[in-house]
Amino acid sequence: MRKYLPVMAVVVFVVALLGLSNYIWIGQEQVRAERIREAERHLVVYSDMPIDVNNDLAKKFYEQTHLRVQIITKNDGDIQSYLKSNSKDTADPDILIAVQPLLQTAAKQGRLKPYASEATDQVAYAHKDADGYWVGLWYDPMVLVISREYYAHHGLQLQNWNDLLADPDVRIAFPDLAATDIAGDFLCTFVEIYGQENAMRYFKNIQRHVAVYSKSMTPAVWRVASGEADVGVVDAVTARQLVKDAAPIYILYPQDGTSCWLVGAGVTVTCQDEELSGKFMDWLLSKDTIDILRKSHLYLDYTANRQGNELDAKGQQLVLFQAQKNYTEQGRKEMQDWWIKMVRFGKES
Repeated sequence: MRKYLPVMAVVVFVVALLGLSNYIWIGQEQVRAERIREAERHLVVYSDMPIDVNNDLAKKFYEQTHLRVQIITKNDGDIQSYLKSNSKDTADPDILIAVQPLLQTAAKQGRLKPYASEATDQVAYAHKDADGYWVGLWYDPMVLVISREYYAHHGLQLQNWNDLLADPDVRIAFPDLAATDIAGDFLCTFVEIYGQENAMRYFKNIQRHVAVYSKSMTPAVWRVASGEADVGVVDAVTARQLVKDAAPIYILYPQDGTSCWLVGAGVTVTCQDEELSGKFMDWLLSKDTIDILRKSHLYLDYTANRQGNELDAKGQQLVLFQAQKNYTEQGRKEMQDWWIKMVRFGKES
């Protein structure tokens, strides 16, 4: 028996070695498979932000987390078409980055699922869905721009919307409220806050001081900067861009409130990777996006990092209307038609 001991020892050693080798090989295969899975793991995001912003967001997120997101640039019409398609297959996006009306539509259609975290808890109630289906990220408020000369004589008197009418000779650059979505949002919000009759009276009084309505915001700012108008009503992003370019204007925030055009994000019901989608949603609310937006000259306000929001020329913080903003796209268009008939042309057809 003893003469077989060496042979048995060798056999046991070989079996043990093979078992260990197999264990190591299985472990290596698991690690390799995990690496492949991580390399292939990614989110598909539809975003209506500019393409350079989307590319920079994806790049920055990967640099900081080594996790991938594929952000596909879509305009509002593309996202509306997607929402109307009623498709719910795996080719759908995992996350939507879009303006508030589109996110509200997506939530009503059952396209989004709730998401909540410590990061979303930092966002004001007015800037997120009550049931957590979407959360606001950034917003563009409507503000006042004042020429330097007019500000020197009347700047202290300008605090609220009614102060625009205190000077009977003031020249106002005002947007065509039927020309753009953001102008329509301002109209709907103003009517919600002050009521239709009061809003109509106010806009008719404003019209007496308006030479030409602006189809977009930039011409209104330039009219003020050139001295053609004394005061303008425009969006903050356009105004801040021109202030950064040394335009001779000041920005003021009406202290009785203003409207804002909100961009947010929501996780779709077809998203299968809750861990990755949660990380990306929280990252979008972080300070890391600020430099990306500013690089593209998008000087937006932030829902979660409000300390980074700009003050106006008087050192005042932005005040927003406490509005529900439950109007539909059709409701906004009807309100814009009302403004054309009752205010701009002063009659109903």
